[in-house]
Amino acid sequence: MTFQLPDILTRPGRWALAGTPEGQDARLLIALAARQKGKGVLHVCRDDARMATLEAALRFFAPELPVLSLPAWDCQPYDRVSPNADIAAKRMDTLNQLSGARPDAPWLLLTTVNAALQRLPGPDYLRSTGFSAAKGGGIKPEVLVEYLSRNGYSRVSTVMEPGEFAVRGGLVDLFPPGADAPYRLDFFGDEVENIRRFDPASQRTIDTVEALSLTPMSEVPLDPDAINRFRSGYRELFGAVTKEDPLYEAVSAGRRQIGMEHWLPLFFEKMATVLDYMPQAAVTLDPLAADAADERLKAIADHYDARLAAMKRGLEEGGAPYKPLPPERLYLTVGEWQQRLERFPVGQLHPFEAVGGPDITVVDLG
Repeated sequence: MTFQLPDILTRPGRWALAGTPEGQDARLLIALAARQKGKGVLHVCRDDARMATLEAALRFFAPELPVLSLPAWDCQPYDRVSPNADIAAKRMDTLNQLSGARPDAPWLLLTTVNAALQRLPGPDYLRSTGFSAAKGGGIKPEVLVEYLSRNGYSRVSTVMEPGEFAVRGGLVDLFPPGADAPYRLDFFGDEVENIRRFDPASQRTIDTVEALSLTPMSEVPLDPDAINRFRSGYRELFGAVTKEDPLYEAVSAGRRQIGMEHWLPLFFEKMATVLDYMPQAAVTLDPLAADAADERLKAIADHYDARLAAMKRGLEEGGAPYKPLPPERLYLTVGEWQQRLERFPVGQLHPFEAVGGPDITVVDLG
């Protein structure tokens, strides 16, 4: 049965959408996406499990509808580890798609509260850091290798996973974010003689392509300008740097350091949010999304306070402790998130009844 979409989310403002339990919410999003041709719908899920469930429902009801997803990092705030490579690849592939021109057709983006509250590199960064190769084109292999190294790809002996590359003589194998198979570039001198997709398990060719476009694997750039911004910002925040600071030493040398993503804003002049990638979107929020945001920001504050205490102890002992960025550099506050939403039509989903207010229109979709 076709979902009858009432006059909602057509202008900036707040709607409380009652009668939208699981299943009904998917049909609502499909109808909104059909009306938002080219502009997109952004739905903020309360957590990863909910995002996976909703994505499965959307695939069931509308298998032809393009559904992008933007997961949050799978590590704790102020962690010493980097996001999982699969998560990093998924995020970069989605951000790359969002930064380009979207078709004048229905589509939507699913994300989570944790991802929505996290600051991101802006769309201009994604648009300016692509790399293209074409069969018969002139590219020095060392230029390609330098691009891969500076943009988060890991050099390995055999390419098996997204974000890896390998060099063997005149062959460069690489596995870009979003690709379903790796690519093998066959160089003859400084010319790309052939580009093949291959099966990483058997190493056999699947097919050949005429051209290949690459996007960074990491949100952290390591070009000279980004390195200089990091060095300057790090010293400004934390003062003189000792020789025992492995993060500062690695970045200064142009090397990737595990966990460096937690200082991401220092590599950019300014940061963006997921809303900046979808300026004309209709936004919908999961039930309990506000509670999830409160819990997330409390966890961020707790982790930050713990790092500050550890840093103080480390300085007293003469070590080189973890130096955390202030939370507002990495994450949005609830007030900032709400302020940014004021530019959008926003629908809060409620499985059953909903309560309105002076600035909230209640619509029963049951």
